[in-house]
Amino acid sequence: RGAAAAEGDPNAYSYGEGGWGNSHRRASGDEVDDDLEDITPMNKKETTTNLDIGSTRSLPLGDIDLAAAQKRFVEDQQLLSSQSVPTRLAPDVMMTPKLPDSKRMKILVTGGAGFVGSHLVDKLMMEGHEVIVLDNFFTGQKRNVEHWLHHPNFSLIVHDVTEPIMIEVDQIYHLACPASPPHYQYNPVKTIKTSTMGTINMLGLAKRVKARMLLTST
Repeated sequence: RGAAAAEGDPNAYSYGEGGWGNSHRRASGDEVDDDLEDITPMNKKETTTNLDIGSTRSLPLGDIDLAAAQKRFVEDQQLLSSQSVPTRLAPDVMMTPKLPDSKRMKILVTGGAGFVGSHLVDKLMMEGHEVIVLDNFFTGQKRNVEHWLHHPNFSLIVHDVTEPIMIEVDQIYHLACPASPPHYQYNPVKTIKTSTMGTINMLGLAKRVKARMLLTST
């Protein structure tokens, strides 16, 4: 916060010989040391929940008993409705709705095997859309989407967005880019190319096929 804007503000930082933030005062007037080296770690209070961890993504894809899967899906829905803590369902590939052609869209999710992207894929699949995941698994993981691999509405393309691609889609959700400091510090050039060339390629695809595109950023 600038010195001019902070004038008269008891909580404002000031600039002195030692630089920004040597000390500041609380509203009560108590002086507080702002030297980060003197701060002792706070004891984190552990929070607990009675969520059944086994209900998240433990349903095997190969040998699904339909009746048991449907029963588990209902139980998971009831569990979610009774909890204030969000959790991730093991999506039941048998329970996706069948949308009419006029409402079902073909949607491309770049970076769909990542943490955020795979949750978006789950949501779109459970709404009944046709979803295409494009990922090079630089940071994403196949296990995040493997439960959809045999679903007729799902496709997985191993591809780097820095290279052009041509597919017919109605919407594009562009989430492809390393989002963790260790990842983009490990290969900063690839991160820059993914953010720039990848976005240019997706914009070009959207223009050619007249698709709507959503660009996300960390």
